[in-house]
Amino acid sequence: MSASEPEPARQEPTSMISRLTLSLMALATVLWSGCCGYTSQGLFREDIRTVYVEVFDNDTFRRGLEVELTKAVVDEIKLRTPLLLAPRDRADSILSGRLVEFNESTRVKSADDEVLVARMTAKVRFRWRDRLTGVDIVPERTVEESVQIAESLEKTLSELAFRETAQRIVEEMQQPW
Repeated sequence: MSASEPEPARQEPTSMISRLTLSLMALATVLWSGCCGYTSQGLFREDIRTVYVEVFDNDTFRRGLEVELTKAVVDEIKLRTPLLLAPRDRADSILSGRLVEFNESTRVKSADDEVLVARMTAKVRFRWRDRLTGVDIVPERTVEESVQIAESLEKTLSELAFRETAQRIVEEMQQPW
């Protein structure tokens, strides 16, 4: 540089470091929230606060399973969602479905022909829709769950299978990430 040219303004090293640190922190925050799947949204739509659960239909030949399945779904909604149950005419949404298949098979029997281990599979088709608009919140989907259990437990095999199936239905009711 010649003597006639003014020297460029120099920044204090601490202010440059501070700005660089703030910039890196801001960038890290944006990257962290964008790529790691974090969101400020809840798992369920905020405009849907209540649900009416219709008694599920039953396409199988075993009567009464639809009541057991519906109870499992209602219990799971109460346990794992912010949704409140409401009568049909006051609910924001309606959950309906049908038990499509129900298979129970024996895996192990004792010498005196007592069932020791059994397997049960339930296949359920369901749909969740906005009651006011008629638009599907969750379009028709099918879930299938199987459980294998020793018969000596206090709960029946169908209770366990329907609890698992109900958990899958409630998971499907959550907003996609």
